[in-house]
Amino acid sequence: MDKPLIKKNKKKYQAKYLFAGLSTSAFIAIFAFSQSNASLSNSGKNYNVAANNLVISTIKQAEFAEYLPLRGVVEPEKTIFIDAIDGGRVEEVLIQEGALVKQGQAILKLSNTNLQLNVLAREAEVSEQINNMRNTRLALEQNQLSLKRDVIELDFKVLRLQKQFTRNQALVKKNLISEQAFETVKDELDFQLKYRETVQQSQQKEALLQSQQLEQLTQSIKTLESNLAISRGSLDKLIIRAPSSGQLTFLDAQVGESKSNGQRLGQVDLIEQYKVTVQVDEFYVSRVAKGQTASFELNQQSHQIEVVKVYPGIDNGRFKVDFSLSNKAITKKLRLGQSVQLKFNLSPSESKLQIANGGFMQNTAGSWVFVVDESGELASKRIVRLGRKNPQSIEVLSGLSKGERVITSSYASFADAEQLSLSASD
Repeated sequence: MDKPLIKKNKKKYQAKYLFAGLSTSAFIAIFAFSQSNASLSNSGKNYNVAANNLVISTIKQAEFAEYLPLRGVVEPEKTIFIDAIDGGRVEEVLIQEGALVKQGQAILKLSNTNLQLNVLAREAEVSEQINNMRNTRLALEQNQLSLKRDVIELDFKVLRLQKQFTRNQALVKKNLISEQAFETVKDELDFQLKYRETVQQSQQKEALLQSQQLEQLTQSIKTLESNLAISRGSLDKLIIRAPSSGQLTFLDAQVGESKSNGQRLGQVDLIEQYKVTVQVDEFYVSRVAKGQTASFELNQQSHQIEVVKVYPGIDNGRFKVDFSLSNKAITKKLRLGQSVQLKFNLSPSESKLQIANGGFMQNTAGSWVFVVDESGELASKRIVRLGRKNPQSIEVLSGLSKGERVITSSYASFADAEQLSLSASD
């Protein structure tokens, strides 16, 4: 009796599950359809945009050059630093910062008691050594004179013996003197001749040795006198002087202040020649080289300057470049520390199809743009290829033609659109 009841309940449950499944599928389909419609309605494919809120530019064929806008600072071409060589206490400041100075002009005075005492002690020591050397030199010269005197005396003795020997030769032939007396004079003459020869050889060697010693002593005296002059010169360096003519643009010294050895005291700028220094982003480090040019406006006139030095170091993502200012007429119109706006050329000027630079680049990276039709009421999205750029223009490589109009302002509010309907007002 239980079997028929079981079959009836099973069919009832199957119908219920089938109805539930169909209901669920229908619900999912309706939800998906509604979501699809909602997605289409919110996709931004076609927006209404007020034309007066946009910047619309015309594609044109014109001269194009890639350049960087740089802010330069006028600096002296050369700067000479002033350091305290021996250090000391600042006694007097003779010239104030910013004044024009001439080479050798005294700027400030230092005092250094220890240095002064050391110099005095060195002077006494050097003077004593010089006196000792001079005494030695005098003794050598006197010894040389003594040897010359001995030779002169021997020459005189030999001369007398030669005369006596000549007379005795005549007398001994006449038997007026004995053979013994003759031989005595002869032996004495032979002895004096040999002795004189020995003394002369000794004198020559002694003279050569003394000449070398005197030359060495003379050189030693010159060296000591030079050292003495250096010691005295260290006192003169306590008076700090301008190393060159120019402008004293920096001076760090107050009366009573102590300065250590080698401490920086100031600097003198050579104001006859200026340069313009700029900081360039490291992205362009491979594109900047000596000889490239830049221009700037001064008193409504354009002036060209040339790169003379590219510094190798990179600091905080930037590197330093120096431009020369060789035109003295320009330098007279400039002042140290003055800023100038440079237009630095990265490529030569040539005729190119170009579009105005604008905010659209931030949204498209130059891969597409909105092109306005001839009626001015519709703008369509178009794939393009752009090249080099400068702050004003961007080179057009493909996708656009001369005379076409393009929206160049920001696309931030309608970047997902395919078309724009342009209205006259909001």
